[in-house]
Amino acid sequence: MKLLSEYFRNDGASAEVLAIDHYYAILYYNDEEMLCEMEEFRSNSLTYVEDAAENWALGIKKEPLVIC
Repeated sequence: MKLLSEYFRNDGASAEVLAIDHYYAILYYNDEEMLCEMEEFRSNSLTYVEDAAENWALGIKKEPLVIC
């Protein structure tokens, strides 16, 4: 597992883009740095996954809500 990039929301929540074996994933954390959800991307490019994480941080991508 390798950390590739991180994205932060204004409320303190964050997302990490990881490379895991032959796919990518986004780990979503709440404002207390607690892992809330993992979203896997098994057939998408790194650019697609990083765009998804950035869109989430900007409020464009609404899911996951990261309330945990």
